[in-house]
Amino acid sequence: MINFILFLFGSVGMTHIIIDGSIFDIPRKFLKKYLPEYLHNLFECYMCCGFWCGVIMGCLVVSNNNPFIVFACGCTSSLLSHFHATVLNTLESISIKNQ
Repeated sequence: MINFILFLFGSVGMTHIIIDGSIFDIPRKFLKKYLPEYLHNLFECYMCCGFWCGVIMGCLVVSNNNPFIVFACGCTSSLLSHFHATVLNTLESISIKNQ
């Protein structure tokens, strides 16, 4: 159970840091400059980046070496990352509206 919780929070957190974290500003600008647009979009889309973060975390944390489980981890992370971004955007818009 602890591996599952670690996977959930780790994959969503990694996605959020890659897409919105200031620590990745320089790598994102570099990739935007040198990568084709369809590859750079992987670092701007919560669902796309969430899937790949879920695959990485699935390999590291779940580590069943079962490709179907790793794929399911990617899909789960994609969904949770998109949900997380939607909640954050909603809270931010409510906060701005109330100011």
